[in-house]
Amino acid sequence: MKAVFAIFETADFVLSMKKIHLLFFAFVYLFTVYSLSAHCQIPCGIFSDELKFRELEEHVVTIEKSARLIRNLSAKGDLSASDHQQLIRWTTNKETHAQEIIDETANYFLAQRIKTDADHYAEKIKLLHHIIVGAMKTKQSVETEATDKLSEKIAVFKELYLGHSLAH
Repeated sequence: MKAVFAIFETADFVLSMKKIHLLFFAFVYLFTVYSLSAHCQIPCGIFSDELKFRELEEHVVTIEKSARLIRNLSAKGDLSASDHQQLIRWTTNKETHAQEIIDETANYFLAQRIKTDADHYAEKIKLLHHIIVGAMKTKQSVETEATDKLSEKIAVFKELYLGHSLAH
């Protein structure tokens, strides 16, 4: 039995195990990085601007509904455990959709679609900034003013962007 354990203590065996561990962790790292990379950030050239705007608009509608249901449920006098759970779920839903707007705005429009030589570049960048800040404000509030402003900024950006989309 000592002879079996002696094999495991040899320098060659320890070195081999270190190599296997290193290879394993390298594989895990590369697989994770590959699987986390966004499809739209590779140079595939597949874009659907109209679809992206519909998604942004749908996120706003979802945020509006979530905020309304949070307000309605919060107005209830005595909240049950189930009511508290629903408040958490609607809040999480509202924040998830606001984050989707932030991520899609940054990853799709800022990172890929708006070029520095585009017509109305400064206006587009400013509107995208307003959209990102507006989405953040919808996380912080359940009032309709936040979603109204966000919806307005998306509409203005959509008009400016699609009105000049031939330059893309």
